[in-house]
This record gives sequence, structure tokens and C-alpha cells, in this order.
Amino acid sequence: MSVHARHLTLAAALTMAVSLPLHAQQEWLSLGSKHWSPTVVSKSGIGTANAVAEARVMRESVKAWCENWAPGDRDCVNREMASPEARKIYRASADCVAGRITTVDGNTYTLAGRWDNSDIGGGRSRWRDAAGRIVGRDNASGGLGISQQWEVLCPAGASPRAAPPPRASDAPRKPPPPPAAPPASAASYAVGEVVYARYGPAWIRGKVTAISRVPGANGPELAYNVTLDNGERGLLPANMMRKAPR
Repeated sequence: MSVHARHLTLAAALTMAVSLPLHAQQEWLSLGSKHWSPTVVSKSGIGTANAVAEARVMRESVKAWCENWAPGDRDCVNREMASPEARKIYRASADCVAGRITTVDGNTYTLAGRWDNSDIGGGRSRWRDAAGRIVGRDNASGGLGISQQWEVLCPAGASPRAAPPPRASDAPRKPPPPPAAPPASAASYAVGEVVYARYGPAWIRGKVTAISRVPGANGPELAYNVTLDNGERGLLPANMMRKAPR
């Protein structure tokens, strides 16, 4: 390899070594508008139902925070870096499909649409807490901090994707409906009762020998086994029978 080629390779390696940390610092997990933000150091499952991001506090971000919020305080960076909060690993997770997030403080929120454009954060995700209350987008409420963490975990438009339809084999089977009660008949008959039954154009005397439940237009209904005096037998609905005069 020539000296020129080695210099180009070394320059490329140095460029990568410098640019990667700067790129990583472009992602963080918000702890609030007046707090330094830990830098994302690992991510997995981004955009899925199991999205996870972990972040650590970097000296560079604390230095920038001190310059903004405590200018002239020479001990600010060391003091902040020595705090227990700066030594923590911050973890946020989300179900990007269902629209649910557990933020770095351990609380879980449910997606509730997007903010309108009447105030700060218009178009960003809006959230509902465990009690069903909308988390405000003002600094004190911290709703936009939740939005920022969601955008790291679920960057595809920061909105949940439609869940896939269940397969036929996965769909719960509904129990069959209970049989409908038989409709009330204009007349009811008992086994052994003498009746008149329709036989062609005539009404023939006979006797009920059995009662059956059969499918009808509006559900199960009663039908009557009748033996006629002319020797014929049949299963008849109630509307083809009459009570015999007494």
C-alpha cells in the first residue's frame, strides 16, 4: 500500500472515530426542559411492539447544560457528574403497535392522538396517564418529554401501526346462541287429545300421539304427531289443527 493510500485510510478511520460519537449524541431521552438529557447508547426493537432504548449521561451534554443554565459556575459540570442521577442508566420502552410507552421514570402512558397547533408541540403525540388524564404539553406537566422518548423508540411517524388482523385459527370461537323459545301458538295440544287436522280440503278427526320440537322460520317450534281416523299419520304444525268440540 502506498504512503498516500495509507494516509487516506488513516484519515477515513479518524473521520469515523470522530463522527460516530457526534451522531450518537443526536439522540437522547428527555428528562425535562430544564434538565440535562442522557445520551442514547443502545437501542433494540425500534418501531416494533418491543422497542427499548437505554441512555447514559455524557460529560459533553452536562457541559452544554451548565453553560446554558449556570453560566460562570466552574463547579457545575463536576457537581452534576458526581450526582447519583448522572450515574444511572435510563431506560425507556414502548409498544409501537399498541401505542403505549413506559418512560424513563417508570410510568406508563397510552397514546391519545396528537396535539393541535394552538400551542407549543402542535402535531406531536399526546398522552394519557394511568388515571386516564391527558398529560399537558407545558413544561411542568412534561407531556412533550414523553413525545420525545416516543419519537426515539417509534420513529416511523411517531404513531402506532395498525395491528395485523387475527388469523382464523387465532380468532376466539363464539359459543352457539341458546335455542330460541318456541313461539306461542294460537292453540296448544296434549298427547292423547282428540283434534281435527287439515287433510287436503277437509278436516279429519284424529288424536295427538306425540309432540316434537322442529326447526321453524323463527327458531325451534312445536309440531304434533297426529293419527287420523282415516288411518293416515303425519307431523303437523299447530296452525293445521283444531280442537275438537266438547
